[in-house]
Amino acid sequence: MFCRHCGSEVKEKAVVCSGCGENIGDGDSLALTGEANPKASWSWFTMFVTIGVITLLLLIAIIAGL
Repeated sequence: MFCRHCGSEVKEKAVVCSGCGENIGDGDSLALTGEANPKASWSWFTMFVTIGVITLLLLIAIIAGL
């Protein structure tokens, strides 16, 4: 299961999320979801790609002598 607040994996009998510290309760279906938080995953992926593209552009500019 995954925390609906931060997307961290949570053990079945956990009361508090180890990732964000939010109260999960006693297996409450509102607090847990069967899949990771897609927003959190997408933002990390987007940030990684953006930094990679900027780094690549800077390297090209340095090699070209600009």
